[in-house]
Amino acid sequence: MKKLAIAAALGLSTFAFADEPDLKPAQEEAKAKFDEAIEEPLKDMNAKCGTKVTVKTDYQNFKGDEWSGMAFYSWCNAVPEAIGSMCADRPAYKKALAKKLTSISCLFAGVKPKDKKDGSNDFTLRNMSFEKGAFIFYMSKDMANLNDNVKATIEKALN
Repeated sequence: MKKLAIAAALGLSTFAFADEPDLKPAQEEAKAKFDEAIEEPLKDMNAKCGTKVTVKTDYQNFKGDEWSGMAFYSWCNAVPEAIGSMCADRPAYKKALAKKLTSISCLFAGVKPKDKKDGSNDFTLRNMSFEKGAFIFYMSKDMANLNDNVKATIEKALN
C-alpha cells in the first residue's frame, strides 16, 4: 500500500511538470530576473496585508525585443508595492484585501489595445482587473501611473 501511495504521488508530480511550458533561453533569463525582482516587493506586501499571495506570469509569452533595454519586471513590481501601500496606509482596505486577495498575475500576453480616445490612464486601467480574489495585470511598456492605477482598480472593485 505504501509503494502504491508513493507511485501515485510521483505520477502526479510528473503530470504537474508536464504542463509547464518550454522556455527559450531569453525567456528563462527573463524569468530569473522577474522572479528575483518581485521577491522583495511581494514579501513586503504580504507582511503589510497579512496575505500569502504569489505572483504568476506567462514567461512563455515574453518577447525580449518588445522590452529591450527596459526593466520589464518593474511593471509588475508596481502591483505589490501599491497594494502594500494601501494596506499600510488604509486600514479598511487592509482588512478587505486580507480577506479577498488570493493571487496576482502579471501577464505579457492579452493586452487590450489602446483606443484613440485614451487619456494617460485609460489604457492602463483597461488592462487591470481585480475580481474573484485575483488581481490581473496585462503589461505593456506604454502604460502610465502604475501605482495609482493599481489602487484605483482595487478601490473600484471593492466599493
